[in-house]
Amino acid sequence: MFEVIEDDVKEYDLLHPCCRKEMYEFFYHNEENHSNCLDNINTNMREERPIIHPLNVFMNTQINSDGSISVEKPLSRAGDRLVLKVLMNVRIGISACSVSESKCNGEKCTAIKVIVEDS
Repeated sequence: MFEVIEDDVKEYDLLHPCCRKEMYEFFYHNEENHSNCLDNINTNMREERPIIHPLNVFMNTQINSDGSISVEKPLSRAGDRLVLKVLMNVRIGISACSVSESKCNGEKCTAIKVIVEDS
């Protein structure tokens, strides 16, 4: 589907599904009206998928020796890039993570910049 052209970080997460309202209630006790990736992507893609398995770009998930997983401080820094060449027709949903309560975003949500070029 894609060819990696440039990758500053080389460490991403494939374990976590998109966050959802129930996750905020379970982990942080603040479900009410919390923005989340599942709703953001479904709304913008005009779909109602119950689970989305994303490529969590720049997310640093560790598998611990006891088999548990933990989300750690990102390895990426401001300005790091992942450049992909699309090799076939694809439809992509993108959401900037809204979990300010964890180490996922360095405990501070920031915007992402996405550039789509036609070659």
